[in-house]
Amino acid sequence: MEQAHENELQYKATWPTTIGAVCIIVGGLSLFGGCLALTGMAEMEQLHTAIPFGDGELSEELVAQLKATDPAAWIEPTASYVNILLSIVLMGSGMSLLQRSPKARSVLLFWSVFFIVFTIAAAIVNWSPRMALVQQNKEVEGMFLAQIVLSTPLYLALPVFLLIYLNRKQTRNEVASWR
Repeated sequence: MEQAHENELQYKATWPTTIGAVCIIVGGLSLFGGCLALTGMAEMEQLHTAIPFGDGELSEELVAQLKATDPAAWIEPTASYVNILLSIVLMGSGMSLLQRSPKARSVLLFWSVFFIVFTIAAAIVNWSPRMALVQQNKEVEGMFLAQIVLSTPLYLALPVFLLIYLNRKQTRNEVASWR
């Protein structure tokens, strides 16, 4: 009787379903973005569409300047593969959370920390060699600001939320009751 009551309480909480679904959706979209990056859609082109000025397309001169200040050639595909791997982990953890697997919490916490470090490191690696260009060219400065002010905070919203929410005492206690 007590076991049935415990199982009933276990499935009354809706946060695992909600957060699990969000993880699956965000992971799927991120997987799509990582695959697009592997096919050649550069992040710079995506960022250029976020600025409200310029010609709408990157000029040949600007493309040449960005190419000249690119980080090492192996970095972009490696970052895409890491992004794809992290996307798959996020989707799998979301599915585990839907099933109320106790390991989902620890995997999502690990994913969150690693994703935050990866996102910040990727921005630093991408922009460090281009800082002189950022200071010289308003379009590049706009792309830099779009990444720092818009893109990066949006990327970090889910992992920061997960770190806070999954470390709450109530959440930890509930996950500990899952078996």
